[in-house]
Amino acid sequence: MKKSYLAALTVSALFLSSAHAAPGDDIDHMGIYVGAGYGLLNVDGDDEDFDREDNATRIFAGAQFNQAISLEGGYIDFGNYGNSVFNTDLDGYTLALKAGLPVSDRFTVYAQGGNIWWKADINATDDNDDVDGSDIFYGVGVSFALTENLDLRLDYTRFDVEFDRDEIGILAEIDNFDTKVDYASLGIQYTF
Repeated sequence: MKKSYLAALTVSALFLSSAHAAPGDDIDHMGIYVGAGYGLLNVDGDDEDFDREDNATRIFAGAQFNQAISLEGGYIDFGNYGNSVFNTDLDGYTLALKAGLPVSDRFTVYAQGGNIWWKADINATDDNDDVDGSDIFYGVGVSFALTENLDLRLDYTRFDVEFDRDEIGILAEIDNFDTKVDYASLGIQYTF
């Protein structure tokens, strides 16, 4: 029993030390970065006819304090989604805190959470209106350092956008309309 415990501990130590001592690792994961992402959007509204899949694009910039912590702002264009009764063209600005867990010098898994300040052009029951609001978002992702300055990112983010009665006014016969916007994206990040 002690031998198997010792063997497992030795293998674990070797694995961890080899992950941190890979040749050619000059990646410090700190600095200002910019990037862009393109992904698939799945919108799920209160109305079962409202669901929609589409594409979305985003650009972002941030400050990477170390491999574990960064602050990121961005712009995302969700495009136009909805149904014949209620549809919207939605975009917004985001600010998020990202907390990462380095798996190796090149791989980091992370969670992010923040706020989106959105603007929507709403069409409902043959009327139009522009509204804006602020809601939260959260997500997870993984980044892989291709070079010292270039990372490939895979993200999954949930935006909880709620249109209240005071935001949609007389445009619809509803008190509020909750929309869950799921966004899975592939992105590229350049760190200066």
